[in-house]
Amino acid sequence: MNTSKSWYYYSLFGLLYFVQGAALAYFRNFQKPYLNNLGIDASRIGILTSILLFPFIIKIFIGIFSDKYSLFGLGHRKPYILAGLLLGVLAFASVSGVLPDSNFYLFSILIILASFSVALFDSSTDGFAIDVTPPKQYGRVQGIMIGGRAVGFIILSLLFGFHVQKNDYSIIFITVSILMLLPFIYTLFASEKQAVNKEQKFEWTAFASLLKPQFLIFAVYAIFYSIISFGVDGLVTFYMSYSYQAVEKMIGQYGALRGTGAVIGAVVGGVLMDKIGHKKIAFTTVFIISLGAAMVGFSTSISMLLKVAIFWGIAWGFQETVFVALAMSLADARIAASMFAIMMALSNVGTAITEGVATAISVDIGFHTVFFILALFNFFNLVILYFYFKIKARS
Repeated sequence: MNTSKSWYYYSLFGLLYFVQGAALAYFRNFQKPYLNNLGIDASRIGILTSILLFPFIIKIFIGIFSDKYSLFGLGHRKPYILAGLLLGVLAFASVSGVLPDSNFYLFSILIILASFSVALFDSSTDGFAIDVTPPKQYGRVQGIMIGGRAVGFIILSLLFGFHVQKNDYSIIFITVSILMLLPFIYTLFASEKQAVNKEQKFEWTAFASLLKPQFLIFAVYAIFYSIISFGVDGLVTFYMSYSYQAVEKMIGQYGALRGTGAVIGAVVGGVLMDKIGHKKIAFTTVFIISLGAAMVGFSTSISMLLKVAIFWGIAWGFQETVFVALAMSLADARIAASMFAIMMALSNVGTAITEGVATAISVDIGFHTVFFILALFNFFNLVILYFYFKIKARS
C-alpha cells in the first residue's frame, strides 16, 4: 500500500471497529444490568448472552463465502461489509421498540440479528485487512482496529450511562443504528480490486493448513485465552449491578475508564509486537491478564472497581491486540477471511462457554471466587504458548 491509500484503509478499518465498539458497549456493559433490572433471572440472561456469540462462531462460513464468492460481482469484501452494516441499522432500529420483559422472545430474535450483522461485517473487514496490509504492519493495523473499537466503547459507554433512564434503553439501539450509517457511506467509496492475485485466489486445498500442529496448538490457545479475558470482562458490569445496584451512570463511567485503558493497551501492544516480537509480548500478556483479573476479584466496592478499570482495560486491549496479530500471521492468503474467521470463532467458543457458565455460577458461588478462579486458570496459557512458539520455530 502507498502511504495515502494505507491511511484511507486504516481509517476505514478504525471506523468499522468504532461502530463495533459502540454495539459492544451495549452488549458487554449494559445488556446484563438492563435485563437484571427488569427482573429477568440470571440463567436466562446467561443463555441469551451465549446465543449472541453464536453468529461470531459461524463467522467461519461467512469467511468461506467471502473468500470464494464475489457477491453480485462487486467484490469479496466490500459487499459483505455493506450488507452487514445495513442489516445492523435495521435490527438495532427495530429492537428499540421492543421491551424484553413484555416480549422476551421477540427481543431476543432481534438482538441476535443485530449480533449477526456485526459478525457479518466484522468477518469481511478482517479479511479485507489481511488482503491489503503488509505482514510487517499487522501490529499497527490491529492496534488501530482494536483502538477504534475501544474508542467507540468509551464514547458510547459514557453517552449511554449519562442519558439512559432506567428500563428505557431505546436510545442505545437508535444511536447504534444511526452510527452504523457512517461506515456504510465510507465503505461505498472504498476501492477493492476485482482481480485476485494468484497467491490470494481461493483454494479448498489451503484448508489443509488447519491440520498443521502450529494451527492446532493456536486453536487451543484461542479458546483458553478467551475464557479468561472475556470471562472477566463480561462479568464486571453484571457484578456492579447485581452486588452493588450500580446505576447506569456508574456503569457508563466504568465502561469509559475500561475503554480508555483498552485504547492504551491496543496501541502499546501493536507497537511492541512490531518492535520486540511476538513471543516475548505474548508471554507477557498472560501475567498482565491474571494480575488484572485478581485486582477485579479483590475489589469490594464500586469505587474500587472504577479504580481498577483502566488497568483492566490496558490488560484486555493489550491481550486482544496480541491475539489478533498472531492470528493474522497464521492466516493463509488464499483463505484469509475463512482462516481468520475460524480463529476468531474458536475464541468465541471460549467466550460463549465462560459467558454462559460464569454468569450463572457467579450468583451461586460468588463473583470474587469466579474472578480468582479465572486469574489462576489463565496461567495454563503459558504452557500452550510455549508449545506454540516451539512448533512455530521448527516450522
